[in-house]
Amino acid sequence: MNQTISTPQQQLQPKKHQSTSQLERLLCLAEVEFQTGFKTSFLYQLMKEGKFPKPVKIGTASRWREFEVQQWIHDQINTASSKHPKA
Repeated sequence: MNQTISTPQQQLQPKKHQSTSQLERLLCLAEVEFQTGFKTSFLYQLMKEGKFPKPVKIGTASRWREFEVQQWIHDQINTASSKHPKA
């Protein structure tokens, strides 16, 4: 009888057919604050107004999809650039 035993570390490894770019990275609040330069209270205010990505709840933890945060930052830069074109 051939049985394969997988360790927790093996389970965390991406499947051979998955590329690393297909895996979503989740950010904790401290990482979101660092990437945006904003503090918690302002981020939650933006979320309440529908102007910032809402977190994914995992148990009691809140995590943000890195792609969504990066896209939001990119959108803010584009909006600022279009309002203030270079002379």
